[in-house]
Amino acid sequence: MASSRTIGSPSTNHTRYDVFISFNEDTRFSFTDHLFEALVGAGIRTFRTDSINTGEDLNPEIERAITVSRASIVVLSKNYANSASCLDELRLIMDRRKGFYHIVIPVFYHVDPSDFRKQENIYALQVFQNPLKPAEHKVEQWKLALMELANLSDKALSGPETKFIADIVNTIGNKLGLRLVSSPPHLTGMDARAEVINIWVKDKQDAQVLAIWGLSGSGKTTLAKYIYDSNLLKFESSSFLEDIGKICEQPYGLCALQEQLLSDILEDKRKEVDDVTSYNSQIEKILQKKRVLIVLDDIDKKEQIEALLGMEKINTESKIIITSWLPNIQTWFSSKYSRCREHKLELLNEHESLALLSWYAFGSKIPLEGFKELTLKAAQYCEGNPLALKLLGSLFVSAKDPRKRNNIEYWMSTLNLLERNPDYRIQGILRMSFEYLPFITYRELFLHIACFFIGEDEDYVVKILEPDYCATAGIVTLINRCLLTVSPSKKLMMHGLFIEMARRMVLEESPTNPAKRSRVWCNEESYNLLRLGMGSETIEGLALDMRLLGEEKHKTPMAFDADSLAKMDNLKLLQLNYVELFGSYDDFPEDLRWLCWHGFPLGTLPSELFMGNLVAIDMSYSKLELFEPPMVIRPLKILNFKDSHSLVEIHNISRLPNLETLILWNCYSLVRVSETIGDLKSLSLLNMTGCEHLFKASNFEVDISRCCTNLV
Repeated sequence: MASSRTIGSPSTNHTRYDVFISFNEDTRFSFTDHLFEALVGAGIRTFRTDSINTGEDLNPEIERAITVSRASIVVLSKNYANSASCLDELRLIMDRRKGFYHIVIPVFYHVDPSDFRKQENIYALQVFQNPLKPAEHKVEQWKLALMELANLSDKALSGPETKFIADIVNTIGNKLGLRLVSSPPHLTGMDARAEVINIWVKDKQDAQVLAIWGLSGSGKTTLAKYIYDSNLLKFESSSFLEDIGKICEQPYGLCALQEQLLSDILEDKRKEVDDVTSYNSQIEKILQKKRVLIVLDDIDKKEQIEALLGMEKINTESKIIITSWLPNIQTWFSSKYSRCREHKLELLNEHESLALLSWYAFGSKIPLEGFKELTLKAAQYCEGNPLALKLLGSLFVSAKDPRKRNNIEYWMSTLNLLERNPDYRIQGILRMSFEYLPFITYRELFLHIACFFIGEDEDYVVKILEPDYCATAGIVTLINRCLLTVSPSKKLMMHGLFIEMARRMVLEESPTNPAKRSRVWCNEESYNLLRLGMGSETIEGLALDMRLLGEEKHKTPMAFDADSLAKMDNLKLLQLNYVELFGSYDDFPEDLRWLCWHGFPLGTLPSELFMGNLVAIDMSYSKLELFEPPMVIRPLKILNFKDSHSLVEIHNISRLPNLETLILWNCYSLVRVSETIGDLKSLSLLNMTGCEHLFKASNFEVDISRCCTNLV
């Protein structure tokens, strides 16, 4: 990562920081200096001022540093509140926190947090008694900022200072997600496989690109994560793009990947443009200049590489790792702009297979006494495939009946099933892992995630699926069974083999008639169901995105009769992206929990639309002009109007008493939000970035301050 910079550096005007440190001079050469060095040593780009500001107004350089930082650490020392400049910094920091995802961590250094909450201690009020008394409104802003800061989760110094500082560094690193990936536990055989690749990473004269290929489940992504984690701090910037093949199947998926790549290597957020070519030209320019480490995971098309790396020369000291099940990717690279090597990943040998299976079955690299022969036999059935070994080991330790765990008869019975189907052993292990889940509810949860929620935020999915599928406990079970993973950025991820298995199982419910299945996610099938009005009571989830249909249908989209959904009485999950409906909404499914309708085409919600059971509404990119809930919606927790450029007013928001998340990102026409927003006591996330006209409303700041103590 880039090194930290301070005021006066030539690069200051072009730098984005991870952390801004706000502190008083009384800790400059002691605690703050040690904290700064620890942050820099951890690869965290950190800003601290070289000299304290003595002017009446906030130094423009400091103001800019706060606005371009992702987080702030406020060191509240004995003399912090004696400084007007410190309090000005704090006021801006707390303002950024409210509307710009700015993370704030208060650190109480040899002071009592309650002094700042109550503001009774004399040293916390000296600046307010200063003869050069600041304007009264400014004093009130300082007091409010101090009170809000003191009410956040705090870190008070206790124990050795070095341990305290290490805890702060770990906390800020976790909150910022600076390690974009994390290697899974119980790595086996990784050091031996990584040795040759680490040599390649260090060799500046070798090829810039390495393509790792092998069978599904062979550990390509795990190896890439291990290499990435071991080397990312040696480069100026880094980026790990996971599951590219699946993401590119989604609308504008490639644009989203390009945006993430730019954000990672520039340490900045770029404006979304929905244009692969525009992103591509920006990426090419950066890759020519910066020394970067990039992992492109699960590449399956040449066009993906061209869009993400461009066709121009790459900095000779950069390293790009590609994972794929396809061999001969090196032929996709022209020597004109980069060189590529190939590396076939070998499966685990007998010793490594035994150790990995034992880890997941017994919690040790060595089998329990009496189980060695059975464990060897089980490992042979997995054919050295790490994914199959993890699944089978987890299957044994998570038997439905706890009495059968570590039971020889249970092991023998399970292995006999695999013995009878030698040609389908790995697929059989996958199926058994699903069928042995302890509750039908968890199986349904697994299928819903595989069909509709891969790559979505874990908390978002939990809120939607918790009422019907016990999602909190279910996701933990799926993770323990190795059927699901959660990325460090809290995204739900699933191996491609599991996604294929889950969707195949749904197709088997009715091979020829989608209307009789529980879930319909294929756009062509969803399109035909709505066009012909062929819905049924069996359908629990349906997704249609008009942008992903064939070119002819996409250019001349049709509107569907709202009655085409009338037969789907059990529908709980509905995604209608860029879909137009006509007719009455009287018979719209009433059991819906999730309504995702990107590009919603109407200016207002239909008054007859029943929304009483919805947990989440996502109407990003909509044409809504006025949003007014047609009824009280007590279950609703998430409301997203991202990029709804026509949205002007939001009325009667008090009808959503349990709302927790409100996204108004880039709703730049918005000028009024109902005053009752201050009554939303559960509101914890409010994103108003880009709502410039709204902030000019005289009453809005007062309204939102009534619930600001809950916001993150």
